[in-house]
Amino acid sequence: MAEENQAAEETSTEAEAPASGGSNKVLLIISTVQLIAVLGIAGVIGTSFKKKQVPEVGDMSLESKDGSAEDAAEGEAEGEGAAPAKKQFKNVREFGVMIDLEQLTINLSNTGSMNPKFARVNMSLEVPNIDVEAEVTRRMPEVRNTIIDLFNAKRPKDLASPEGKNYLKEEIRNALNSFLITGKISGVFFTNFAISG
Repeated sequence: MAEENQAAEETSTEAEAPASGGSNKVLLIISTVQLIAVLGIAGVIGTSFKKKQVPEVGDMSLESKDGSAEDAAEGEAEGEGAAPAKKQFKNVREFGVMIDLEQLTINLSNTGSMNPKFARVNMSLEVPNIDVEAEVTRRMPEVRNTIIDLFNAKRPKDLASPEGKNYLKEEIRNALNSFLITGKISGVFFTNFAISG
């Protein structure tokens, strides 16, 4: 009887051995598939976060208004046997002088509401040259008054969307340009913009 029990145990051990060998192969295949999937996901994430190539300062060449500075630089480079510099940025916008206004806290139109609504705004005005900057600075009380009047006519919902803010920028620019003499304001920029409640 002991021999029968031992034979039965050996038979059951032999039956289990192929099953665990097969399960080891299945585990190996599943692990390999998971590893490939993880590496694939890591590759996709890695390529999506690749930095865009930014040209170095030395690689950029700007066109002057008359082209003379760039032509001279190209002539020198060609005279030395080097290849001429590439023109990468042809339509570079020249920025003017920026005038930072002090922070404005302005009441907004709140018809039908008992709670006062206001906007707290920092802005900058772009002008083409220092002559216009001097005129804007001299006329700063008039500039601030015009801006305040335009804000007073706005409701909070008028300024909630980017389109509403852009429309207000255009209104400010046009209103200020209507009384400036030496030049025009070319841009209005909100550097901080908050509306109460």
